[in-house]
Amino acid sequence: CFSPAQSEIPQERGFPESQMPAFDYWDINEILSEQQEVSVKANHDIVGAGLLYPSSVGSKQKDLREGAKVTVPYWLAQGLVRRHTMELVPPDIYSRSTQEDLKTDPLVCRLGDKSQYYFEVGMKIACVTHNQNLQEVLMNGLKARWAEIVNQIGKLGVVRSHYSSIEGWVSQFPNTFTAVEQEMYSGGREAEAHFKQWSESFSSYQIQPSQVAEVPASQVKRRRFGY
Repeated sequence: CFSPAQSEIPQERGFPESQMPAFDYWDINEILSEQQEVSVKANHDIVGAGLLYPSSVGSKQKDLREGAKVTVPYWLAQGLVRRHTMELVPPDIYSRSTQEDLKTDPLVCRLGDKSQYYFEVGMKIACVTHNQNLQEVLMNGLKARWAEIVNQIGKLGVVRSHYSSIEGWVSQFPNTFTAVEQEMYSGGREAEAHFKQWSESFSSYQIQPSQVAEVPASQVKRRRFGY
């Protein structure tokens, strides 16, 4: 087992325990998110860890040499990093340029194409690498995107606004969703459908116009010409 006991894990600097990403053992999305592959670099020789090399090299090299870089799932990397056995190299999807894009205009970033668990994995990487700046960029980006999701869902029972071609990014925004954003958007649409179904379950009476108020068009013409 590569996950150290809680007492063996030092508290992450800059990340109070109350702000550290929580892990739900039974959440399937947590399990899937930690399948994200990341690169790690060995801080020293590791006996018997040659199996982490690619298959073409691992069959010949039994030990992992100091400074060697290998690609492993995040669930394995976090335990090795917390034991100070390896150093995690942040993936390119969390590079400085990507962070700048997310900070400048988070609504047009196609995060779902980068990873369906972009925010969850990013927060965990920020935690184990003590990257407070990455944490802030992810949190601010997530808040901005969630605000736009709420805006697009709109108020229950209110007709949705139609956007012009100039605001094309608005219609394309749902195509950039990650898994958690898609769940929120779909949940909001489902809630609106249930509300509409509930409101239509009550018998409603439609007021009919009075015949007294109706004036034939022929009479209007006669009055206009003095007949």
